[in-house]
Amino acid sequence: MQRFSVNPDSLNGPVTLVDEQGIRWALHRKRLDVRVVRRLVKDHVTPVIWEDMGGISPRIVPEAERPALWGRIKDEYQGPGGTGPMGRYLAHEFRAEPGRRMLYVEDHC
Repeated sequence: MQRFSVNPDSLNGPVTLVDEQGIRWALHRKRLDVRVVRRLVKDHVTPVIWEDMGGISPRIVPEAERPALWGRIKDEYQGPGGTGPMGRYLAHEFRAEPGRRMLYVEDHC
């Protein structure tokens, strides 16, 4: 998976991510509401990308890890509907054609 020099929330202009299959994902929305994050984590069609190290080391979250991931995010979400600036996690939505969505979660340790 392509790496970013900084987390996507800090990037300006058009942001794209290329995955292992060569699919180009475009950043659609930054700082998703926590309710949207919950819905996308639970949507088995939507790939979830986990970013540790401040958002620059991406990996795909296996299906079996999604419930634990949501357990971590829900109480420490920094974006809208979350715990605010003291939160640790932030999520963004990327899109690819035709109508595909991807959830990108940053872990700010």
